[in-house]
Amino acid sequence: MEKRAINFKELWTKNFKEILEKESFENLGDRKLYVGSSDIAGCLRKAYLQKMNNKEISIEQSITFERGHLAEDLVKKGFGNIPFKEQYEVKNNDGSFRSHIDFLIESKDEAIIVECKSLSDSVESPYESWVLQVQFQMALLAQEKKNKKISACIVALNVNNGWHEFFWIQPNTSLQKIAMKKAEELRDAIELQIEPKAEAQGYCGLCPFNSDCPLRLNGCTHINEALKEEAKEILTLNETTRVLNERLDSLKKSFVDKLNNLEIKKLSVDNKILSLAGGITSTSLDINAWKQGNPQSYENVLKDFSKTTTRAKYLLIR
Repeated sequence: MEKRAINFKELWTKNFKEILEKESFENLGDRKLYVGSSDIAGCLRKAYLQKMNNKEISIEQSITFERGHLAEDLVKKGFGNIPFKEQYEVKNNDGSFRSHIDFLIESKDEAIIVECKSLSDSVESPYESWVLQVQFQMALLAQEKKNKKISACIVALNVNNGWHEFFWIQPNTSLQKIAMKKAEELRDAIELQIEPKAEAQGYCGLCPFNSDCPLRLNGCTHINEALKEEAKEILTLNETTRVLNERLDSLKKSFVDKLNNLEIKKLSVDNKILSLAGGITSTSLDINAWKQGNPQSYENVLKDFSKTTTRAKYLLIR
């Protein structure tokens, strides 16, 4: 590859990370100084360790997180002439609990929280973590907008295929108490520097702090429970794919035989070209025969010309 004076990839990566850190601080402030809605929506141990450790997020994770901002931009385009406030901050009296609402729409008697969620699939109902997050936001907003009816709308989008859905959430006193209790627990843990208990989540396998997580070390079955639904979907799709592939292979073989009999080499159907391929004799090296017939020669060649490759981990289904 041609050597360039500027390593664009290295420069881009450095600038990308710096810009993200700058934007995050400008929009959200120092997140180590307060408990936010995303902190209490999942595992408190993970939230605590993220605040107490400067563990760098990979560039891949950073790019994935940026999909959330893309989703916000898409939602904003649909507001039209509706007045709204963006990244609206709500907090408790001492500022230890805060949340930055994606969009706030207000009228004389009503305040609507609009939260955007980007995901890679589709869902029939909002995740519990989403609901807890907006309950936390509604509780804080209610302290400020005492005479207004408050509700929330979670707009979920898949920016890859265009799927989108709107989930309306009403204030729930019980859930708001749970959210506030978790916020208090995390705040106390930070002040006392005592690690809170881990909570099983669907993202446990991707957590940057799972290597010494008590749940994982103790063989927590709840983690398996959190992954079961995803595993079931994989098994269903795997079986569907197996059946379809068997049918496809059978159809292809029969179709090739018919084309051969009719001496047709190429066929155009629905703007696609189907053509016969193969039928060519090739010569390859029989490694097993070589090893058995002349092991010394095989070892010499292997020593001089071999290369080591590591296969990525994959899922084996039996």
